[in-house]
Amino acid sequence: MSQSPPRPLPTLWVVRTSHGTRSSRLEGGRFVPAHTPWLREHAALLRLFVANDFRARYRAQALGVVWSLLQPLVMMGILSLVFSHTFRSTEPNFSIFLLIGLLIWQWISAALNSATNAFVVNADMVKRTVFPRALLPLTSVLSYGINAAVESIALIAIIPFFPGAFRLSWALVAIPGLLACLIVLLGGAALAVSVLNVIYRDVAYLVSTGLLILYWLTPVVYPPSIVPGRWQLLYAWNPLGGVISGLRDAILHGQAPDAAAWGRLLAATVLVALVGAVIFRRHEHEMLDHV
Repeated sequence: MSQSPPRPLPTLWVVRTSHGTRSSRLEGGRFVPAHTPWLREHAALLRLFVANDFRARYRAQALGVVWSLLQPLVMMGILSLVFSHTFRSTEPNFSIFLLIGLLIWQWISAALNSATNAFVVNADMVKRTVFPRALLPLTSVLSYGINAAVESIALIAIIPFFPGAFRLSWALVAIPGLLACLIVLLGGAALAVSVLNVIYRDVAYLVSTGLLILYWLTPVVYPPSIVPGRWQLLYAWNPLGGVISGLRDAILHGQAPDAAAWGRLLAATVLVALVGAVIFRRHEHEMLDHV
């Protein structure tokens, strides 16, 4: 009876080191780098984390992502009733104005709250496996970004009911740039708060309280025009307000942010991203003693 030939050893291996995982090839009894692009490796792992996090959020829920559509619509209905009839907002198409702000703020709040606890919730994985740990807080940002994209269906669905509220213009090309700035902003903040929360557990409470304060300091439910003149410059440097106002102007008024607005937004975005990266790099190894 003939024996089947031995199965050849796999040529591509994953080698885990103290610096992370690396794809390697077995050649001549020793591992050599497989020359797999670093960015491709980490992007694939990040996609896996984001997909798992998004699916886990709606597991065992009968309505699933429908809840993501209902929440901003309910909030829009309640706040529109309050501000349109009680406080008499003069903002035209206030319901759409409000919905855009709520969609973006819900992404900001959920992403930062989730990222703050990313290492605490995944403590076992952080301690027992080796991978680029910065991917965990970034997963929260991108996963809730998918939520925001799904929730934007509500905005598209009500276009027939408010046809005069939307402007089809070249200003819409500014939307990807504004969203990219928001992702980088949230990514920098997520890196900082996630690693600090492992070492100082009070950070989670500071983030939730800070977001509550920032909600009212950011023009989410009111236009920046009602802010007193002496505070206008300070509000103009709020990058979250810059993103929300830029999206509203592009969608509702067909106006893209001017050069000064882009300059302030980009400067704040780069600053937050750099500070977040520095804080994470400085405390990443110290975090392992506390997780």
